[in-house]
Amino acid sequence: AGVVIDQTNAVVPGADVEVEDLAKGTTQSTKTDTYGAYRFFFLPPGRYALRITHAGFRDQKRAVYVTLGPPVSVNLTLEIAQASTTVNVTDEAPLVQAENGDASATINQEQISEVPNPGNDLTYVVQSAPGVVMSTDTSINTLGHFSILGMPGTSYQYTNDGMNENENGNNQSMGGSLGLVLGQNQIQEATIVSTGYSGQFGGAAGGNINYITKSGSREFHGNAQYYWNGRVLNANDWFGKAFGNPRPFSIANQWAGSFGGPISKGKLFFFLDSEGLRLLIPQIYFVTIPSPEFEAATIANIDSKFGPTSASDAFYRRIFDLYDAAPAGNEVASGISPTDLGCAGFSLPNGLGVTIPCSRSFIKTRGRPSQDALTSGRVDWNLGNNDRAFSRIQGQHGLGAFASDAINPVFDADYDVSLWQGQLVETHTFGSTAASQFLVAGSDYYFAWKSRNPAQAFLAFPTVLNFWSTGTFASLGGGGIGAYGVDMKRYQLSEDLVKAKRGHKFGFGASLERTWWTVPPNTVNAVGQLNPQTLDAFYQGGFDSANSSVDFTSLTQSFTSQSSVLVSFLNYSLYGQDEWHARTNLTLSLGLRAEHYSTPFCATGCFARTAGPFDSISHDPAQPYNKAILLHQKHVFSTDKILWAPRFSFAWQPFGVSHNSVFRGGVGFFYNPLQDGLAESFYINAPIYNVYTVRRNNLTPNETTSLFKDAFASNAAFVSGFAAGETLESLGTNFTPPALNTSAAKMHAPQYQKWSLEWQQAFGAKTATSVGYFGHHGIHELVVNPSANAFGFGSFPAAPCSSPPVPPCTDARFAQVTQYSTNAVSNYHGLVFSLRRQFSGLGNGLIQFNYTYGQALDEVSNGGLFSFTGGSSVYPQDPNNLRGAYGPAEYDVRHSFNANYVWELPIKAAFRGHGPELLVNGWQISGTVFGRTGFPYTVFDRAMSGNLSQNNYFSSIYAVPTTHVGSEVSCGRNATIVNATQPCQPPQFLPDGSPNPTANFIQAECETGFNAGNLPGPSGPCGGPAVSFAQGRNRFREPAYFNTDFAIMKRTIIPGWEGAKLGIGFQFFNLLNHPNFGFPINESSDPYFGQIPYLEQPPTSILGANLGGDVSPRMIQLKAQIQF
Repeated sequence: AGVVIDQTNAVVPGADVEVEDLAKGTTQSTKTDTYGAYRFFFLPPGRYALRITHAGFRDQKRAVYVTLGPPVSVNLTLEIAQASTTVNVTDEAPLVQAENGDASATINQEQISEVPNPGNDLTYVVQSAPGVVMSTDTSINTLGHFSILGMPGTSYQYTNDGMNENENGNNQSMGGSLGLVLGQNQIQEATIVSTGYSGQFGGAAGGNINYITKSGSREFHGNAQYYWNGRVLNANDWFGKAFGNPRPFSIANQWAGSFGGPISKGKLFFFLDSEGLRLLIPQIYFVTIPSPEFEAATIANIDSKFGPTSASDAFYRRIFDLYDAAPAGNEVASGISPTDLGCAGFSLPNGLGVTIPCSRSFIKTRGRPSQDALTSGRVDWNLGNNDRAFSRIQGQHGLGAFASDAINPVFDADYDVSLWQGQLVETHTFGSTAASQFLVAGSDYYFAWKSRNPAQAFLAFPTVLNFWSTGTFASLGGGGIGAYGVDMKRYQLSEDLVKAKRGHKFGFGASLERTWWTVPPNTVNAVGQLNPQTLDAFYQGGFDSANSSVDFTSLTQSFTSQSSVLVSFLNYSLYGQDEWHARTNLTLSLGLRAEHYSTPFCATGCFARTAGPFDSISHDPAQPYNKAILLHQKHVFSTDKILWAPRFSFAWQPFGVSHNSVFRGGVGFFYNPLQDGLAESFYINAPIYNVYTVRRNNLTPNETTSLFKDAFASNAAFVSGFAAGETLESLGTNFTPPALNTSAAKMHAPQYQKWSLEWQQAFGAKTATSVGYFGHHGIHELVVNPSANAFGFGSFPAAPCSSPPVPPCTDARFAQVTQYSTNAVSNYHGLVFSLRRQFSGLGNGLIQFNYTYGQALDEVSNGGLFSFTGGSSVYPQDPNNLRGAYGPAEYDVRHSFNANYVWELPIKAAFRGHGPELLVNGWQISGTVFGRTGFPYTVFDRAMSGNLSQNNYFSSIYAVPTTHVGSEVSCGRNATIVNATQPCQPPQFLPDGSPNPTANFIQAECETGFNAGNLPGPSGPCGGPAVSFAQGRNRFREPAYFNTDFAIMKRTIIPGWEGAKLGIGFQFFNLLNHPNFGFPINESSDPYFGQIPYLEQPPTSILGANLGGDVSPRMIQLKAQIQF
């Protein structure tokens, strides 16, 4: 789009404008209107020739690169006709956006194909866009690869050729078995619309990430690529080197190939693509197992209590046999450091825990093969002058080594993924002033986590053993993963219509999506998880009767009667907008979008829910269970019927259209859909899927009395009692209540009110800069409260209810109650500076640089279900004081920058045209640079949080400061567990085990309430004066992050093959081998509190994503390709 003027700055109406697709040879034409404006609709990205003719003026021809997303303005000035009647402008269009206020960035084909991309992951191309902060903490249970302008990592709508690529459970892109989103080789261009005020942008508030695939052209073209990495090309991990461990063994093979061209000249074109990778991923474990002395002392104690022929003796011997078979011959008889005995405060009179270690530790590396592969095909058809269409199909399947167990491979688990999708897109033009685009698409996405050998795993060890006390033994028995998976089927329909008339461009559109989940029975945690709270509880066989409030073991086990369920979701949207050229240099855009997201629907009535929000139902223990829980429900909760999203934006060229200056901005409402994964909490809810946490009994399953027998008996009583209408009292005194999930009566979609102001300045057609201010205010954000039934601490009721209830009190019929609501808020303010430069004087190339200064504040981060980093918690400490959690968001970064570049080196020019062509031509370098200040973290008291699980508290207690929190102290290399001379937090203990008087926090388990506790005193760690200081959420910062990746390629013309080139080069990930130290251990009860145990790394890598591979050191990848 653009405006045509003459040399007096007067508009030129009636000029003929023609655009030619240089790849396919097709043309479209229109005329400028009375305002001198012209527009073309739904042009595929690519290179075009733009021609403008008008009687009395010299013809003008310009090379234009059309990008995906918001339109690029190409304003032209016609000169009076002279002898030469044509003006050829070879530069591409100015890099400004004068049509509306949408904030977006385009990643072109050169950047996608040439900039080093770890794993060739599609989401990685977003990392170089303005305002993006990369997630570099790959802790378990984190979600999201990036945050844009302070928005959650689960707040982005991915589309490929207009087709929805999100899985609706967690609002993430549909990834493969290795955690990667394959398909880079088939992508022509990507556009990241961080704030789209135009009505067509919706589906997520954080931004729309749009990819468009390559197509065939009138010339045959294609490529073949191969990537290889092995141990010989990798540096050693910083910690591995410090501990004297060798580089782990790894192999990574990746490939891609494409071929496209004409089927029928000028009419029919095809494009095929195949990509995949095979990996042997090194997973490095720091493993701690019992020492022989601890094993012998424990067996002796078990035999004295239960007898040498008891079930407990056999069970403990099996535990120790599995542990003893794990070492690789390099264990040391201590914990992480020589002074650590690995006893976590446990001791015996014989010197165990005093001079004799309880544990031995070793580094273990395991690797298992994993693979993923994708194949796609596309056919384009020019049906006529006014119609064109294309169809694309894609298939993908892989199997990833999701969990490789450090103790025994029988406990390994895999991640199985398959994806099939197809689409048809048809574009029709109505003369030169209107056009429409219709899309129909469908997909089938299946994923499952499952144990490799569940029967063998159960025979080897019938449960899972986790030690709650930090610094003690590794988990045994795998993750209790059982089997969990979903098959998601979806169809999508959409229609967009645009019409230009008298300076206005009207747009209308509608879309419809229907998704079905087929969910098999969930067997996660069916074998149960044992959690000894202390080493003494394990030593005593499950609990110590002398101190059972602290030294106990909990068992959490699930029992299911769930059959396969079918859950459906319906989404539709409508929009209308008007882009009005109020003046030749001023465009005003007004839009209204309406979205509807249905509540999850189960036609067979598979949901179970409470009769109302948990705080509104009766807590009378005399009320029967089947009066509190409603079975056979088709819906879970009510939602907003219509989400109205009005938007306004403007684009003003204050110096006229002949100058490349634009002042832009806008304001609008945007929505995130509620994660449809919430539905899972209600089709696996009591009494369909029952979860019990039992305590204070023997941990051996077949002992005379045991936690397992207690859980089984409680489930049997509950299932029969629920059907019979029984009450808590009638189920008996030994009954342990089940867990329960519930929600607010109405769940709102998170709403974000966003605004921006931006100045864009282009210098010619090759350089553009911009400075922008962006802000938002979020409301109705999801809150997950796992402590809705907590009592006996802080702001909670003192005790469970009796009959009749006397409020305030909690519901004795249930244990853990998790309640979902949508009442959190957030705010963001940020400044973004961007520079993009294309150059040709010293070799062809481009560079893009972005700097962001921002502040993101919220009460709950990242959509509420999963954290963005491992240094915080999505659960509020005090759910009765949500505002007390208001603080830095998990992705709050004050300063960040990113850059990418591609440069064809002018070696021949440097040698003044001398040198052999084979040696001096075809050299290219490219790379990325990322830097930011540290992510925030909170200090928790894990021990106190574990003790409060007895009170149905399942959030995380903030450690209470000893005084007002002072200024933050930076930390880094000298805070690591290797050499903690300057830890990020002062240690809680002195070397002799006594409390450290300079500690920042009171001792573990000394909290008496939220933000209150006792200092150490003569009578013990908690015997001193009372203090009350608020730490505040996310008060502290991890070390800063910096990384640069680099690639060098040499391309050579292949003799006898016209247009073909052979390329060979290397890609260097973490070129400088810079160690990026992660979060310090942030649990005050941990003996290594304040020390850093690991390195951060990018969210995607040549070894996949989140599969346990260590990709923090420098890794070099061989790249070879043929392109024609």
